[in-house]
Amino acid sequence: MNALILVVLVWVAERSAGNVISRLDARLTENEIYYGQNDIFSDIDNIDWSNVDTARIMVIFPGTNWCGTGNISANNDDLGIFEETDKCCREHDFCDDVIAAQETKYNLTNTAFYSRLNCRCDEKFKSCLKEVGSIVSGKVGEIYFNLLNTQCFRKDYPATCTSSTILQRCTEYEYDTSQEQIYQWFYVPYYNS
Repeated sequence: MNALILVVLVWVAERSAGNVISRLDARLTENEIYYGQNDIFSDIDNIDWSNVDTARIMVIFPGTNWCGTGNISANNDDLGIFEETDKCCREHDFCDDVIAAQETKYNLTNTAFYSRLNCRCDEKFKSCLKEVGSIVSGKVGEIYFNLLNTQCFRKDYPATCTSSTILQRCTEYEYDTSQEQIYQWFYVPYYNS
């Protein structure tokens, strides 16, 4: 989790906290913008935290409005300076099959502090990030797919883990096709830039 803290900022939805990244020329690529924003982390010191409602603190990847817990967009068309990556995150947020934190659906209970999605939405998200192919989309992919150790759900034949990492993250499954398909949790595959 320490690596996650190094990459992700606590981003505040309150407009009173100020937008520390201004919109840049849309002709720049995400990589050009990324390299031009190395001082973004120092700008956090300029936020007046006394005006911030701590209940609205969210973890959002810098330069995006949709990549993190919830979103900080003014509306559905409001994207951060890393627009292409943000479009992937926005589409992911609009997945039509979600189990919210601490809720139960399909006889599965989501014990995570964030929503978990149908595996097809996570697969689409991963493909979108890879298609963008920027440093930022790669970082977002690494955080979501590699560091969070999250799971998705889908209906499939009962699965048994046959191979896992040292951290007990399943990487291969065996399916019992003699039984009925059921909804179950699966670890999302690793993201490789």
